[in-house]
Amino acid sequence: MKTLISKFIILGFVLFMSCAKEDVADNGSFAIADDKKLEVLGKEIEEFAKNKACTGGDNCRSMAVGSKPCGGPTSYIIYSLSKTDEKVLSEKVKQYTDLQKELNIKYNRISDCSLLIPPTVDCLNGVCTSK
Repeated sequence: MKTLISKFIILGFVLFMSCAKEDVADNGSFAIADDKKLEVLGKEIEEFAKNKACTGGDNCRSMAVGSKPCGGPTSYIIYSLSKTDEKVLSEKVKQYTDLQKELNIKYNRISDCSLLIPPTVDCLNGVCTSK
């Protein structure tokens, strides 16, 4: 009788472990898919703000993008007010930032907690750049 109970305990443990490994693999697959969505949104933002042509420094801006697990943005994007619809850019950045916040919580992510300083931007040679 004891051997029968022992066999059931071992069988239950083996089944539990095989399910646990499967869950970890599935979670990893979900993380990869979620990170791909974030990557696609990031490329969409870069493409949307790629025309940085300007005529003066007051034409150039930067916008915080993303969300570190400790707080604060993951980067800044530099853009030209005359070439980029700021409202649309802001909506795209919000979508990206909200998704990154969600994924940070969902996957218990950590970061270096360093604080990024917004870049000082100017129009140099007709292009918005950081100083």
